[in-house]
Amino acid sequence: MPRKKKTPSPLTNLSEKEIEQLRQIDERLHKVVNERRASMPRPAVHAEQSFGSITFRYETVRCGKANCTRCPHGPYWYAYWKENGRTRSRYVGRVLPEKARQVYEEKQRAKLEKNKT
Repeated sequence: MPRKKKTPSPLTNLSEKEIEQLRQIDERLHKVVNERRASMPRPAVHAEQSFGSITFRYETVRCGKANCTRCPHGPYWYAYWKENGRTRSRYVGRVLPEKARQVYEEKQRAKLEKNKT
């Protein structure tokens, strides 16, 4: 099978000055992107459900990787609770546990009924 000819990089025809200008542009773009990411709002909460002393939240999250183009990710369910005066959290997953889901759906139905009247 014949080998494909490699096409030369378009950068090979640039002068050192032009390459340096491209590096500066790249640095400025990365700086702007990082500043925008830092100023973006915190994770969005799509739903919240309390079950006993545990609160379940359905929220989107940022992964924190500098080159991620798909942020925010999710939404995913997280559980929050108080422990020794501190708020603790744990990732639950894409699906809410069955009992918590039932309570959540009952509250949503009750809220809809209340809004109808």
